[in-house]
Amino acid sequence: MVTKRHFGVTRNGEDVYAYTIENDQGIAVTLLDYGATLQSVVLPHKGERIDIALGYDTVEEYEQNDGYVGASIGRFAGRIPDSVLRIGTDAFPVTANEGKNQLHGGLVGFDKRVWDATVGDDTVTFSIVSPDGEEGFPGECRCFAIYTLSDDALSIEYTGASDRVTAWNPTNHAYWNLNGHDAGDTRKHRLLIPADRYVPVGPDAIPTNGETDVAGTRFDFRTVREIGDVYDHSFVLSGDTLRLFGTIGIGMEIGTDCKAVQFYNAKYLSERPGKGGAVYRPFGAVCLETEGRQAMPNQPIAEENVLTPQRVLSERTTRYQFLYKEN
Repeated sequence: MVTKRHFGVTRNGEDVYAYTIENDQGIAVTLLDYGATLQSVVLPHKGERIDIALGYDTVEEYEQNDGYVGASIGRFAGRIPDSVLRIGTDAFPVTANEGKNQLHGGLVGFDKRVWDATVGDDTVTFSIVSPDGEEGFPGECRCFAIYTLSDDALSIEYTGASDRVTAWNPTNHAYWNLNGHDAGDTRKHRLLIPADRYVPVGPDAIPTNGETDVAGTRFDFRTVREIGDVYDHSFVLSGDTLRLFGTIGIGMEIGTDCKAVQFYNAKYLSERPGKGGAVYRPFGAVCLETEGRQAMPNQPIAEENVLTPQRVLSERTTRYQFLYKEN
């Protein structure tokens, strides 16, 4: 069942609506058409209802705060070095919004757009049209974000179609805290990432030396272990299922057909008010942004991130299965 309510108005006068999908198991997922954003995920647990996704109570907070909390990201998740998009032998200057680089689609990415919404029994489909040249990207691109809630899982599928060769690398930027969105530090969460390689980066978070073996490094999450340290790195997936566990008995299996995941444990999330009077602080969440491989300096983007008029991409599906004990 899906219900709809008015959530607020943007600074440009656009109405924003919240859509809540609920199932018979007591799971409730709330989505916003602003940014095709995941605003909350409420689970029943030991007689309580626990919201495990960080978010805000007002449109103004989504507009004012950095961090892309819960938003759909596009056209290109991650950083484009020197704000030069390279597709094959062609180079396109794109808008810089993080120093000399572009981050998460530019100044007005998908996260800052109000999307159209279509409602089904257990599904909300958001759509936008990104015009040719928006933030420097070539081609008109029609984009869809499809959220579906089943008995014990939430799936997010991104699909794109373009009239020109362009870049297409969307993701969802959910901030997860499996002890509750207001529970604080997540460094004792336990994580498995099935990745043999990761991407080292410099102080500006731009890749420095291609992909590197995780063996013998703190980046080896091929068996479940505590997070502990600071991470904001891309991992090249060698398997299709990640696992994340909190410390109160809630966990997730994250199945994806994406080639990579950006693992960020919110080191740079500045202290700020969150939903329901919560205060969010650094390390208060885990982001696992399933996406294509990262853009490398002076190299063409990976083939999985290239969209052509002959190629409609829907291989951006991630399924979050909720677990209620650590197993």
